[in-house]
Amino acid sequence: MTVRQEMQKYDKKKLWDYYLPETAAAESEIMEAENCLGFFLDPYYKEFLKHANGWKGFSQTIDLFGTEELCQSGDMEYANMILNAIENSLIEESSFSQDQLLPIAATKMDKDLFVLTKWNSPSPGIVIWFAGEEVERFNNFKQLFLAMIDYNRDDLDYLKDHD
Repeated sequence: MTVRQEMQKYDKKKLWDYYLPETAAAESEIMEAENCLGFFLDPYYKEFLKHANGWKGFSQTIDLFGTEELCQSGDMEYANMILNAIENSLIEESSFSQDQLLPIAATKMDKDLFVLTKWNSPSPGIVIWFAGEEVERFNNFKQLFLAMIDYNRDDLDYLKDHD
């Protein structure tokens, strides 16, 4: 049983909604997203898309974007709005500029935003988690994914303790 399925079992108060990841993106969908964006996607993120073309409620209320969301969907517009609302000084402290950041996950319930540093940045492929401030930085998408599984395990432990 996956961590998220186990969480759903113990979430008696229905704190979060639980979704399965979307079906894998076809190579043509990934290429279309890259054409729309005007650059190649990070290899680790691209590999994720080949297995799951996005995941609603990936961690609590945070949605991880698939190819459709990347190409100026309402979700991407909202994520860019959050990105644009982040204080310039905070962006500067991250050592990147806004045009070097691609939103890849967001929530409409709070200020959480995950951005992937683009190929034109000093360090491509880094994922930064913002929520009013920089929460955490991951060396790559794979590291983010594994960390989110660990955070979900922490949430599961909390739910089990409060069952």
